Amino acid sequence: MRNRPDTSSGAERVETWLRQIFVEDWGLKILALMITLALWFFVSARQSEREVAVEPRIEGKPAAAFEVKEVTITPNKIKVQGPADRVNVIERVTLPVSVEGRRESFDTRAATLPMIDPSVEPLGTVNVHVTIVSSESQTNKSSNLN
Repeated sequence: MRNRPDTSSGAERVETWLRQIFVEDWGLKILALMITLALWFFVSARQSEREVAVEPRIEGKPAAAFEVKEVTITPNKIKVQGPADRVNVIERVTLPVSVEGRRESFDTRAATLPMIDPSVEPLGTVNVHVTIVSSESQTNKSSNLN
């Protein structure tokens, strides 16, 4: 048997090549797809940590004739942990601080910070100091200065 020169056109060769790529070896294609999906699940489910800012949100109003002068959160940043794709979009955590009916300054420890995403959890606590002053003493001081 003699080797005959290939007389097929370039278009036929391309068609044969494309057929081999898309039609043949289904077992290898399915294996490659399974490996790809396994890697995707592994990477997307990996846990990550990130430090984010903690900002206070005052809720309620102090007693009549009193006002909130200052709210201090220590530390002002906290680490959060969760799936990498969820943790990376969180810029800050807002901590609600109730001052309803309060007449004096107070300290509290926030052991649980409210997270928007339940799959993300904070890795620490923050201390909150709220300074409440009499609004009457503030107006008396400012009128005495004039």
